[in-house]
Amino acid sequence: MKRIAFLLSILLACSLQAAAQSARSVLDATAARMTQSGCIRAQFKATQFRGTTPESETSGTMLISGRKFQMKTPDLTTWFDGKTQWSMLSDASEVNISEPTVEELAAMNPSALIYIYKKGYSYSLRKSSLRGKPTYEVRLAAKNKKAAFQEIYVDVDQATYSPLCFRAKQNGNWLRLSILTFATNQSAQDSDFTFPRQDFPDAEVVDLR
Repeated sequence: MKRIAFLLSILLACSLQAAAQSARSVLDATAARMTQSGCIRAQFKATQFRGTTPESETSGTMLISGRKFQMKTPDLTTWFDGKTQWSMLSDASEVNISEPTVEELAAMNPSALIYIYKKGYSYSLRKSSLRGKPTYEVRLAAKNKKAAFQEIYVDVDQATYSPLCFRAKQNGNWLRLSILTFATNQSAQDSDFTFPRQDFPDAEVVDLR
């Protein structure tokens, strides 16, 4: 019995390791898809939850080029050049400047997953479906209890490895970012990812760095 139990423990450990490697390979393929697709233009819907109850929702567009992105919703426009972020509310002549952490970026920019998943998380994988498409659902669990996001779920299209949805848990509350369209090799300039001061000459600039 001891030998059988020992063999079973080895098989279980091997199966868990294989599952982790498989989940990691899906994330690696998704990251490669994000980095090798040139500039990406995506439509999204973001939902904030109080616990598991939907609290607010917004839709918008994103332009993503590596670490850089521009995000527009009816209420907010954000520019990020890879280091500095500018955020401007639509109903205010004020723009806030900050230097967000990787975790803060992950709540807004799907490509930030490329820089967050490789360290500090364990993985599990299951096959599922979303909006009529077969998907891989990868669950990331933080190893550090003080991590900003304790759980992250990534739904990936099995056929293309394009991300379809991100769900992240922070302080007991969930954020869901649904990617509705995903267009690759879009044209963009570096200026698309910085605040166009000339377009808002009267805006008050608040530097929070």
